[in-house]
Amino acid sequence: MSNPGDPGWKWFPNDKDSWRLDVVSLLAVIGESAIGEHAQTITASMLCMLPRLLPAPQALLKPSRPTRLPETHAKMAGVESGTVLDSVGFFANIILPLEELVPYDFVELDIRHAADAQPLEELNQPHQGRGFIARAMSLVRKAEPFSEGMSPSEEKQDAEHRGMTSSTDRDIEEARHPSARHSTDPKVHFDPSVASGNDPHDVHPGIIRRRTNTEVVQDLLSARTIAIKGRRPIVPPKLFSPLHILSAFSCLLSIGILIAAVFWQDGTAILSIVLVSFVSTVIGYASSWRPILMQRRHTNKVPSGDVMIRTREGAFVLVRCSEDVARELYSGTEECEYYVGEKIYRLCMALGTILLMFGVVLLGNCTWNSQIFIGGSYIVLNGLYWGLGMLPLKYFWDLSRYNCKDITQKDSKNAHGVTNSNDEREGHPSFTRTLWYAIRETKSIGWVERSGAAPGTPQWKQWLSEALKNAQDGVRDWPAVKRKNEIMSGVTDPAEQKAPLDEVQPPPHSKPGPNGSTF
Repeated sequence: MSNPGDPGWKWFPNDKDSWRLDVVSLLAVIGESAIGEHAQTITASMLCMLPRLLPAPQALLKPSRPTRLPETHAKMAGVESGTVLDSVGFFANIILPLEELVPYDFVELDIRHAADAQPLEELNQPHQGRGFIARAMSLVRKAEPFSEGMSPSEEKQDAEHRGMTSSTDRDIEEARHPSARHSTDPKVHFDPSVASGNDPHDVHPGIIRRRTNTEVVQDLLSARTIAIKGRRPIVPPKLFSPLHILSAFSCLLSIGILIAAVFWQDGTAILSIVLVSFVSTVIGYASSWRPILMQRRHTNKVPSGDVMIRTREGAFVLVRCSEDVARELYSGTEECEYYVGEKIYRLCMALGTILLMFGVVLLGNCTWNSQIFIGGSYIVLNGLYWGLGMLPLKYFWDLSRYNCKDITQKDSKNAHGVTNSNDEREGHPSFTRTLWYAIRETKSIGWVERSGAAPGTPQWKQWLSEALKNAQDGVRDWPAVKRKNEIMSGVTDPAEQKAPLDEVQPPPHSKPGPNGSTF
């Protein structure tokens, strides 16, 4: 082993008192991009208020909060409704990440509500702004047996007293009547008032499934939604989300550092850990939110909700769904409802900033042992948050409200690949061939013209007319590319025939992708 007295050791400090660890305060604010990437997911759960070490908490100290969830840029058109949008919603992109589609791919999905999915009118209830004590008392009152022998006016007053605002709320409460507890399955109970069919507008089935213990805990963690309305959130974070696990781990790590600081009698470290840990509590409380999805306000007859999505790389996704699902995931807006008002939010941001500044200053004045422990903790936490960025978002959000099935036809699954190496037109991937696949499955061309998937020139109109006729006649092996080349053979201005007519606009501050189209 080398001797510390050798000249080579003079290149490095040879005792711990010679090391300077003032950089520990800098480690506390490094990793802003990793935290910013998970900011909305972190604050969608009550665990965001756990007092803990959070790398770069200034990423959450923002002057304003986003009002909507991030969207993915793509061209989307309703197959029958004619709705055209330039982006796809946040949760829809989790179900099928568009960035994973290869050029000229074609996918057909069937998305439906799960059997036990609750209607949105129960879930999109506005936040009442009640305090914690009032919400706790409301939960206690809701747990009491439903009173019998009340008049309709008394029932209405009792419902309002319990914090319920609709007849649907009373139906749920009535299901807790002792007479409904004779079901043989402890997870479900029968509601005779609902099953009788007296109310044609009632959306509840006769059998109402009781929530499992896992769902109850998940509801408790989902931005306090159960404390407000006592129902499942629309799209809650998963109970065993990696962010939940990491939040609990970082809280335990903070407690461990605090215990060690007490053992080392390091008062500065105790104060700094307490201040920095409560920063996450303050900003988490101010930023907590829940998603609000768009819902239908009437029962009028509407066209099918099927939508066609076109990516910048020329891939097409056909989604078979109802109008309700289409408005929730695709054509509607996904808004963020915060539980704290704007004034209280700004006050909490100011308080969090002050706590962070004092905490960072104190971190640089801890003892050597505490600084080693704290610095190592921040390095580990930063690495873990960076690692979470590589996981798909489906591991963070519970989308069990929807059932998704891939129903792509066998002769359309390999649209992005070579199907016949001897045929340079029909056997190789191209935008025209994939467009024909999309028309073949939808048996319509209105969405093509409205979304700008093809120009409105006479030549393209002729090709679309022939494609529609063959699709409606059930011809699946129509030579679409060959026929397009024949129609375009006498064109004098090729630029006029460029397809698609409307390109998908790249997101802001991004580099334009290469144009590898083959038409």
